[in-house]
Amino acid sequence: MDDMDDRGDIDRQLELVAGIPAITAILRLLREQTGMRFIGIARVTPERWVMCAVLDEAGFGLVPGDQLDVNTTVCRAQIDRPDTIAFDDALAHPLYSQHPGPALYGFRSHMSVAIHVRGAYFGSLCALDPEPAAISNERVIGMMEGMAALIGRLIEEALSHGNTLQALVDERATSVSREQFLAVVAHDIRNPLSTMRTASEILARSADPMVGRVGMRLRSSAQRMSALIDDLVDFARGRAGSAMPVRLEAQQNIDGLLEDVVQEARDAQPAHEIRAHIRMGCPVRCDPARLQQLLSNLIGNAIAYGAADKPIVVEAFERDGVARIVVTNWGEPILQGQIEQIFSAYARASTARADAGMGLGLHICQLIARAHEGTLSVSSDAQSGTRFEMAWPSACEG
Repeated sequence: MDDMDDRGDIDRQLELVAGIPAITAILRLLREQTGMRFIGIARVTPERWVMCAVLDEAGFGLVPGDQLDVNTTVCRAQIDRPDTIAFDDALAHPLYSQHPGPALYGFRSHMSVAIHVRGAYFGSLCALDPEPAAISNERVIGMMEGMAALIGRLIEEALSHGNTLQALVDERATSVSREQFLAVVAHDIRNPLSTMRTASEILARSADPMVGRVGMRLRSSAQRMSALIDDLVDFARGRAGSAMPVRLEAQQNIDGLLEDVVQEARDAQPAHEIRAHIRMGCPVRCDPARLQQLLSNLIGNAIAYGAADKPIVVEAFERDGVARIVVTNWGEPILQGQIEQIFSAYARASTARADAGMGLGLHICQLIARAHEGTLSVSSDAQSGTRFEMAWPSACEG
């Protein structure tokens, strides 16, 4: 990593990280999945700590290019020993209650994971929050470590290919280049997730019930992250002018596959009641993986925007040659002006939780409905709740 060690080359290093299109998406994913309001990538050397990329909803005020005294940062320790550092509350920690960083910069919960580039320590992926947070657990640590590994690989790619990735997402790029970009992003992001899933399967088979539960939670987290990445890749493909690929065939067990999605949501969000009434009654013509993706997004949307003390209702049925998937939640109705834009990319209602995501989920759902030659509609009022319904030709006989 010799070409990254020049002390006078900070601007080039900042430009390198800023030129990786996936970085912003990764920071947003981590903000959503961890709940931490500050996510950043720092270049760390024995002499300096430089902010390279940041998503700051905590108000710390750091922007790319800002430098801190490296000796006041928690990340400094990872130069010599690159183990993950995580604590839920600095004030209650026997070591970090004495560290200058938390008091100086105003954070209580913290995680930093080493980023390696070409086998050497580059810096740290950091998650901070002014308030205590339960982050020192296997699920969050596994997620952060997977993303740190991905970031390291993306930096290596940027070093090797210069501005190739940036050129591939330029609006003037050819359709072939766009497909190459999609392949690179999908490959580089999914490889660390594959490692996470493998580890989760091993843990889930443990004879120790506690270890088994940790493995199942880690597996659920990896599945959720994989679904979010699918959304990003599908969105990029749509922007490039490519239709969403689907394989429409009669599916005998679509009920069971949709039930799996509901159960995964229940496991991931045990505080929310999710009621399911799923009975198609015939082999429905569809792409089952895409319908699972759509249902997962709709349930996630209901969790993000609906009232926590009201149930979410999932229905799936076929009638008169039309198959339907319906997700209903209760809470503050969607305003008419928001309904008109709700399927646009990045659209988010003002009632969203801070971790409600990037606003791609409903846009992707609409693409899935269209790929099935169907429609996705929404209605919302205080009496009937908010109802999203996908309807498409079932091709059922009789």
